[in-house]
Amino acid sequence: MSRFKEFMRSDAGARARYQKRKRKRIHIYIDDVEPQSKKMPEADRDKFQEAIAEQLTAVRRSTFAGDVALKIDLATTSRNAPQAHTIAKNLLDLLGARRPNVSWPRQHLLYKDDRQIQALSVSCRHGETHPAIRIEARPFTAMLDDLEVAAEAARAIEMNLDYLYEQDREADWIKTFRDLKDNEADNRHHLGNRLYDAYLKMTRWHAQRALLMKSGVGTPVLHWMYGRPKGMATGFRKEMWAQLVGESKLRLQIGELPIAAGSSGVFKQNVLNEIAAFKKRWDWLITPLVVAVALEVVIRPNPATPPAVLHDLDNIVRDYLLPGIVPEFGTVSDQRWTINFDELQRTSPEIAAAWGANPTPPPGTRSGVTRYEAWRLPAVADEPGFVSVALIADVDGNGDRMDEIDNSIEKWARPGGRQYRY
Repeated sequence: MSRFKEFMRSDAGARARYQKRKRKRIHIYIDDVEPQSKKMPEADRDKFQEAIAEQLTAVRRSTFAGDVALKIDLATTSRNAPQAHTIAKNLLDLLGARRPNVSWPRQHLLYKDDRQIQALSVSCRHGETHPAIRIEARPFTAMLDDLEVAAEAARAIEMNLDYLYEQDREADWIKTFRDLKDNEADNRHHLGNRLYDAYLKMTRWHAQRALLMKSGVGTPVLHWMYGRPKGMATGFRKEMWAQLVGESKLRLQIGELPIAAGSSGVFKQNVLNEIAAFKKRWDWLITPLVVAVALEVVIRPNPATPPAVLHDLDNIVRDYLLPGIVPEFGTVSDQRWTINFDELQRTSPEIAAAWGANPTPPPGTRSGVTRYEAWRLPAVADEPGFVSVALIADVDGNGDRMDEIDNSIEKWARPGGRQYRY
């Protein structure tokens, strides 16, 4: 084996490849434009694109020609801020075709068509003191390579005994809550009404968190669903992993996206039917929903889907999923909406004071999810497409899947991190 090949198979070589991939990312930060929907003034649209062009020029980058993984983080200040998905729709359009008044040598800015986006994450925090738009874009091939490294790191963590113990402990909350509900009369008799109600409330929070933390597709499974690792037989094809995810009772399994004219109404009804079935299955635990949640969407298109009707990831979430999920589950856009600040003021005034005089965001921003992310798998010949959705408990501040991937790799890359070969 040559020294070069030996280096490429070493930990140092893996770290070098990861750092090279990181240098291909584009980071854009704009703090003087309020994130807005399609109602954004024309001057602000130009200002946003000018900032994009200026920052692309500064790092000597041009328009992405291939597939992209895109992450958008927003902070709004308006008392009447629009919902995150309507802001994202506007910004995704503005990241494409250049407006006439914007100086830029190409017809497009970040990408030519938002169908290039194969992985998308959008998060938003309302009621901030300063507006902010943060954008990170990377080639999707680099995203998959990072996913492969992170999957190995995640599997190492999952083999840790402390991790396994923590998972068992989390599952115990669900059992405890079920017992409290099923044996309410006896538990009220032994605990008293006041203590029982308080304990039930606390246990519901922990039980919902435990259930909805398990509903997501883990990093190793996601990378297997993409057919990774490359060139290595795992004994379990990507189609089989997709089938397992599609059978999970912890997720909304909606079926194929509409590709024929007039079929969108049927798909929207399928979404509502699946929401009703999910609520019937888990109503005893998730109603009312007392934890903030994000959406995780995994999509595999039907192989017969014409390129002209391939759905944008953002459109799938905005047009088909959020209109049913948000009102039916009562999801909120920020964890602060799940806190009873009046009760906190009575029980722990010091903690309540630390949140400030107006701890919750503007009232009009309440409905929504803390974040949504969507991943598009490649179509598989002779296999149906599907849309699989999870409500993910978002109460720990761990960020999205892209953050998790980077955090896993950074942890692995530290001195003393797990040895890794590929």
